[in-house]
Amino acid sequence: MKDELRGAPHIVQAEGHSFSDKREKCLHIVNLASVRDLERVARQAVDPLRFRANIYVDGLPAWAEFQWIDKTLSIGAVKLPVFARTSRCLATNVDPASGARDMAIPAVLQRNWGHGDFGVYATVATAGTIKPGDSMTIA
Repeated sequence: MKDELRGAPHIVQAEGHSFSDKREKCLHIVNLASVRDLERVARQAVDPLRFRANIYVDGLPAWAEFQWIDKTLSIGAVKLPVFARTSRCLATNVDPASGARDMAIPAVLQRNWGHGDFGVYATVATAGTIKPGDSMTIA
């Protein structure tokens, strides 16, 4: 079957290169309430790891992250200016546990919300350490 992985995964790296859809050195942030809303319309569990985020937030309304564009998030001493929504690619269709292509997430997003975006990008304006459970404010 062509949808199955062939062989073990390989770690690929290149000096000075970023394997990202963005030129900017940035972080990807996903709201877990939005994941739950996606699960509701997809009628199946969605592992948040499909979105390969650097930061997962919870305790906010679904899709609230789209209101953060051009605002700065503060998590402890870390300042994160949010600059764009994340347009999702077909990689989100792959189950991170099995490697099987078992969903059509960009299509579900388009069909239900009229866009293919999920999560937001932010740059790091002030460095620091972020720990699980740290509170976040939006300026």
